[in-house]
Amino acid sequence: MSDVVIIGGGIVGCATALHLKQADAALEVVVLEPDPTYAEAATSRASGGVRQLFSRPENIALSQYTLDVIHAWPETAGIDGQPPPDLHWQRRGYLFIATPEHAEILAANLLVQREHGVRADWLDPPTIEERYRAIHAADLGGGVLSPNDGWLDPHAFLQGLRAKARHLGSRFLDERAVGVEMAVNAVRGVDLASGHRLRADAVVNAAGCWAPALAAAAGMPVPVEPMLRLEHTVDLPPDVLPGFAALPFVKDGDGLAIHPEGSGLSVGLVDFDAPGGFDTAADPGYFERVVWPALVHRCPGLDRLRLHATSSGLYDQNRLDGNAVIGNWPGRLDNYYLACGFSGHGLMHALGVGRALAELILHGSYRTIDLERFGYARILRREPYAEHGIR
Repeated sequence: MSDVVIIGGGIVGCATALHLKQADAALEVVVLEPDPTYAEAATSRASGGVRQLFSRPENIALSQYTLDVIHAWPETAGIDGQPPPDLHWQRRGYLFIATPEHAEILAANLLVQREHGVRADWLDPPTIEERYRAIHAADLGGGVLSPNDGWLDPHAFLQGLRAKARHLGSRFLDERAVGVEMAVNAVRGVDLASGHRLRADAVVNAAGCWAPALAAAAGMPVPVEPMLRLEHTVDLPPDVLPGFAALPFVKDGDGLAIHPEGSGLSVGLVDFDAPGGFDTAADPGYFERVVWPALVHRCPGLDRLRLHATSSGLYDQNRLDGNAVIGNWPGRLDNYYLACGFSGHGLMHALGVGRALAELILHGSYRTIDLERFGYARILRREPYAEHGIR
């Protein structure tokens, strides 16, 4: 019998296990992760970005907690005096840019961000072009720069949290959850592909793209589905590279995302209208047909780049509003907790969500960041709680 069984050993599952054990070392915490190599996990294929540029206070606060952990990483993830994996943290900032018709939304979001403690600046188009000469800004209405944000190595982040959670006593099993044992208004255990069953006082479903099926099995269907995302790495000519090496993480309203990586760039442009599914086969012409024209428009010097590689992965996309579904169903299913539908924000918000879930499980309420508006009740009511002009 376990106190808590966590389905999914990615970044959210590891963060939840870590916070549970930090809160109560005596808890029996079991994490189920069928692939300890994380070859297909969303965490390993993430871009690694951590930003505060959101419009919803909850998302801002979740990112701020992650930044606190990054800044205290040796103390957070170090074990017996040994340093944790190097995060290769790049504190180069985030720059959100918008065309004139969307600049007003960006400016309104900036007021919310500053109200919640975000250091961020408004940049008009001439300032953007002067500061970042690689960016074409003549057709923009402005941008917002958060200089304290940046990006890290997702694999190192995951491995550091996993190792610390194990060090504190969490058990990781190479098992796949295939269902749950139900009782009246409660889940009693988790059924495994091996044929075994784990009894549990509480169950956390942090299975990413596989979470919706397990949620439905417990009577909590969610409008979440796998959505393909492609990450392209491009090599730049030596005469062009200096103009891009100092860029922040740049995002525009259409989903184009650019940040320096090695001797080139990492580029993404998600097709949010694509149908959901587990097919990760990349369209070989997508970069040349869709991504490259958008990239060259925004950064004219990139007409001579060379595509180095394309990797594919999946978002657990919440089709209702693009925000995570966190928590239980009070009064109906008290001991089954969801953590899914992050829509690309899982890595940067996992730590705060893991702490919040530990609070719900141990205290029955949030003690730090109130995530009530991300709860399951909004799914039942079909009431979106979406970001404004931000993805």
